[in-house]
Amino acid sequence: MTTNKKTKASYITDFGIRIYAPKVNKNYWRISYVDQEGKLRDTTATSERLAMNKASEIEKLLMNNVGNLPHNAVSEMIDEYIKEKTKIHSGGRAEWGAKHKRSQLSIFRNHVLSAVGDKKCIRLDNRDLIKIIDACGTVDVRDHVATAISTLIRWGCAKGWLLQNSDMLLRDLNKIANRKVKIAGESKHHVDKREIPTHAKVAAVAKAASEVTDVWWYELMFNLAAYSGLRFGEICDLDLTDIDLNQRQIIVDFQCLSDGGNKSRQLPKWDKQRTTVFPEVTPSGYKLKANLKKRISELNKMNVTPVLQDGTSRKLLFPNKDGGWLCPSSFGNRVRRPAQEIAGWPKDSDGKFVWNFHSLRHVFCTYYFVDLKKKIGDVAFTAGHASPVTTLEMYVGITGGVLERMTETTPVIKTPKKSKTK
Repeated sequence: MTTNKKTKASYITDFGIRIYAPKVNKNYWRISYVDQEGKLRDTTATSERLAMNKASEIEKLLMNNVGNLPHNAVSEMIDEYIKEKTKIHSGGRAEWGAKHKRSQLSIFRNHVLSAVGDKKCIRLDNRDLIKIIDACGTVDVRDHVATAISTLIRWGCAKGWLLQNSDMLLRDLNKIANRKVKIAGESKHHVDKREIPTHAKVAAVAKAASEVTDVWWYELMFNLAAYSGLRFGEICDLDLTDIDLNQRQIIVDFQCLSDGGNKSRQLPKWDKQRTTVFPEVTPSGYKLKANLKKRISELNKMNVTPVLQDGTSRKLLFPNKDGGWLCPSSFGNRVRRPAQEIAGWPKDSDGKFVWNFHSLRHVFCTYYFVDLKKKIGDVAFTAGHASPVTTLEMYVGITGGVLERMTETTPVIKTPKKSKTK
């Protein structure tokens, strides 16, 4: 900011911001300027230095044509951010779904607002964000909070709430957050072999699920998830019309989304509707097609079609006791975790199961790609991945064979000796 001495105002900046010295018997400096709408604005400061600093900040606002946004509180920026992300667009959908909105609100409420909610956006700095990440209790929490903050900051910079450089604000944030053990050279999507249940462990947990509940089709549900690649919400929404036994295909048009106890029928993840497949018999010998046929026959014999939580009537393949959608938490407590205990699924040092229901999707992808040698693009399509590149990074990786290639003996190329000419 450059200034020039004037008679009436002590200083006038290049943008016409006037700084007046205190009047007689007054102890504050006055800053006067015209905003983007042509309105005359006044503010004060308690010293010459603070007046110069405030004038510099106002000048930045005028230069960036962002009005007074950076002088608002971080909490106000977060409110506007959430409003924009949850606004219903012409297609009838918001950028954020209800479940994602709830998780983001929880992160901001529990980690961000208490730390910097009252702070002006223009005063936010890298140290504030680092403290928020350091205060998180676990690696997973740090990772989620850092991701939420990074997205918020980049949005705030783009919308004029933050005048700071986004890269400077986020400096070292992800380094601190992502303290998980990684394999050198691999993508963050890479799935280690130890994270994938074996065929024997799939068969064991499926059988245990039917034993702990005394419901035979829970064995079918676990096996179908493992060898069709269905997510939990997708398999919970399956009804009679989704199964083609002759072609061994399953139509995946919707999923059941559970949000804080409220359940609704939504499009699958990434809004990708697809058709997936399943084998007639699993690698462990479970007759998948025959048992699906048995389950469908049971449903066809039902005289009354159950009413689901959204008021519609359908015959679900894997319902709760009332015929409606299964609840993820109830399913975990009543079915999955007891079955995992019986099946001897491994646990980490904290006593938490290494594998969960979603791990069964890894079984599907590796079974078709590694065991059956199917094309990576076909596996990506049936799994509903965002891109075949994601599938490649998850299950193939880029470090396979590195050590073998690095330790290969470099062949010595012998050059023929020149014959001496007489």
